[in-house]
Amino acid sequence: MTFTELSTDLLVDPVALLMSAFFTPSEASKAAGQVYIERLKLRVADRDAPVSMKAAGAQLEAIREWGSIPSTDRYAMLPRIYQRTLIVHGSKDIVVMPINAFLLAQHLPDAQLVMYPDASHGAQSQHADVFLQHARIFLNG
Repeated sequence: MTFTELSTDLLVDPVALLMSAFFTPSEASKAAGQVYIERLKLRVADRDAPVSMKAAGAQLEAIREWGSIPSTDRYAMLPRIYQRTLIVHGSKDIVVMPINAFLLAQHLPDAQLVMYPDASHGAQSQHADVFLQHARIFLNG
């Protein structure tokens, strides 16, 4: 699946959507996805309300618009962001292409990029243990 193939029709089966958008087809990634799904089931109280088809469509449209490349000054605002930034990305992300993470790291003055192998949009969940280590190092740094 690619980003352009994502549609609100996938909301019929939220687990399939998570697995296809957040994890890669490799066995290791699918196994991590199943662990993530089981972890989600553990939380029974204070859960967010289900996303409506209308809201999902609006979000998908916004993501696609955000992903379009402006014709001029596409990175003009980034050098003005001085906040330390940890950019976490999957090397096989289909929702936000990995090149965008590299571009952010290149144009943000104080950015650190961590690219997780064989991971899609759920990189921090697929590589939860090492992500937490990276986050702690970043936050304590």
